[in-house]
Amino acid sequence: MTSEPGTRSDARAVPLVIDLDGTLILSDLLWETLVLNLKHDLPGAWRLPLWLARGKAGFKESVAAGVELDPEALPYDRALLAFIQQERERGRSIVLATGAQRRLAEQVAAHLGLFDSVIATGDGINLTSHNKAAHLEKLYGKGGYDYVGNSRADLPVWLGSRHAWSVTHTPFRLADGRETRFLGTRRTGLASALLKAMRPRQWLKNLLVFLPMLAGHRLDADAFVASLLAFVAFSLCASSAYLLNDALDAQDDRLHPVKHRRPIASGALPLGLALAASPVLAGAALALCAWFDPLLLVAVGVYFVTTVAYSLHLKRLLMVDIVTLAILYTLRVLGGSAATGIVPSFWLLAFSFFIFLSLALLKRHSELTNLQKAGKEKTRGRGYTTADRTPIGIMGVNAAFIAVMVVMLYFNSENVLMLYRQPTWLLGILPLLVFWLGRLWTLSFRGEVNEDPVLYVSKDKTSLAVLALCTLFAVAAAW
Repeated sequence: MTSEPGTRSDARAVPLVIDLDGTLILSDLLWETLVLNLKHDLPGAWRLPLWLARGKAGFKESVAAGVELDPEALPYDRALLAFIQQERERGRSIVLATGAQRRLAEQVAAHLGLFDSVIATGDGINLTSHNKAAHLEKLYGKGGYDYVGNSRADLPVWLGSRHAWSVTHTPFRLADGRETRFLGTRRTGLASALLKAMRPRQWLKNLLVFLPMLAGHRLDADAFVASLLAFVAFSLCASSAYLLNDALDAQDDRLHPVKHRRPIASGALPLGLALAASPVLAGAALALCAWFDPLLLVAVGVYFVTTVAYSLHLKRLLMVDIVTLAILYTLRVLGGSAATGIVPSFWLLAFSFFIFLSLALLKRHSELTNLQKAGKEKTRGRGYTTADRTPIGIMGVNAAFIAVMVVMLYFNSENVLMLYRQPTWLLGILPLLVFWLGRLWTLSFRGEVNEDPVLYVSKDKTSLAVLALCTLFAVAAAW
């Protein structure tokens, strides 16, 4: 009777063979290196079809040649790592057998220090499926190894193994009647991971498209439907940008104390699926705008191009990233104007730019404050160090009170006399704005704003109470 893997009777006799992509790591090195290639040399994407013509092994070699992978920044299956460590301590030989390019596989093995040998794609041979099974059978004989895999491509390898293990909870049935058994960390569903990666909570920011309708006192069904359509378009476009951004930032996010939980960074959502879903969402948004109004298409198109530029490059540039974020917020307001046909006033655009410039600076200031608390100096993938915290804070507070000044001047303009019957009530908004912005920045200096300021505000009872009171003053002035 054959003993189970992990018992002392077979600890030294039968090697434990581990697959890499989708098994040892919750990702795929081909996609990881492909994203790194696009991130650092997007214009060079024209070479991809030429690389594909070299075959799978040649393609993997070409993609890997232009990048440096950080093995530390990969989403490992911690339960599987613990099992491997346990088997290694019992004296068992551990083998990494993968379809990933050899140099990358060796880097992962060297980083972990758990493997006695590495078998990987190289010399023109793509070491997956039947190629992997034949290679392992040549080395160890049929039934001479135990294997841990994750997909249907591993069926021939499992068939030639003594014990077949899979990191998928649903077992695979083999041609000889056996079934794989579960080992490792339970993987989450792709649908829920995709929805989470689309960040529906961030759609709150797209409520800004309703601002022109409210500020212009156009409270009719046509304006509401047009604003709602703009909200849907901006939300789809924003989710497309979030998927692209998180795919490009996956390695940086994995080393972040909070962002490592994001679906793409954690490996819950495959990079390939995220990169496929991103253009689909953007295409749906642009098609919706083209059907409804060409002007809205221009606004959403500019927003999308700007977000892509931000994800690819602008967010790494000192201050450029902050100004771009402020512009992206203001573009949402312009999108609402384009959808409804309501021309935005100078006052609305000026207030929007400065208030969101302040919130963008607040976001960076909070990140740098938390970075300083963690004893680190530089944020990965950004153009800031903790030494920038003070000037960022000064600029943010100044931008906040410039926004207050714009509101004060607006209350004394002809626009107010045309829109409000009792504009004196509007003066009650000024002290509320000063209190709210002053409180936000004070909390930021304390390190208590630990997420996107807009999301923080949406959950902060004091901020919501201030917003409600400001609305009451505006209604009283218009009554």
